[in-house]
Amino acid sequence: MVALWILGILLLLILVILLIRVGVYISFGEELWIRAKAGPVTIQILPRPDKPKKPKKEKIKKEKKGKTKEPIPEKEKKGLGLTFEDIRSAVPALFESLKKGLRKTRRRLRIQPMTVSVTFGGDDPSKVAEMYGWASTGMWTLMPQIERLTRMPDPRIHLDVDYGSLRNRAEGDVGISLQIRDALAIGFAFGIPLVKWFLVFQKAKKARDKASAPESTNNQDHHKGE
Repeated sequence: MVALWILGILLLLILVILLIRVGVYISFGEELWIRAKAGPVTIQILPRPDKPKKPKKEKIKKEKKGKTKEPIPEKEKKGLGLTFEDIRSAVPALFESLKKGLRKTRRRLRIQPMTVSVTFGGDDPSKVAEMYGWASTGMWTLMPQIERLTRMPDPRIHLDVDYGSLRNRAEGDVGISLQIRDALAIGFAFGIPLVKWFLVFQKAKKARDKASAPESTNNQDHHKGE
């Protein structure tokens, strides 16, 4: 009898946890702000709140005569190396899997606010126009479906082009909230295709890097010969 009571309490706790509503609020532009919420608890992730600095104890280091410490070279941080073509090829397949997850939430996922402004720029006007055209097409194609599968009361998305700017600019506020059970459903539906795409992308990136490596070495040998 006691075991049944314990099992019932555990099942009740799991049910309550799955029904807890969690969310994240992101504000970006000149500065990035991220706040996470789980039930009544709100946590600021970025910028990190200032912690009181503890006084450091001074340590006296004895250096050996004739030996000097060489500075340790910092490791260069390598990015993912995503190109515009990589992102464009991934969107259709990943969005289909995302829709499957969103259908399981039965519109319990809420997106509010959704205020985003993106300005495209760059040194190549043709590429800037291409990105703007692709983004506009994607917005008008995807947004109606997202609005149908979620609760998004007042979305405001603005796209623009600035040929005088050398970089893209984006600012806005986005808030997303859903129950934990819905997050798990979306994760299972979206996570596996995302991992598969990432593995394919990594393989293609290695092939690109390998193909470009001989060109760089040939250029270096040519300069040495001169």
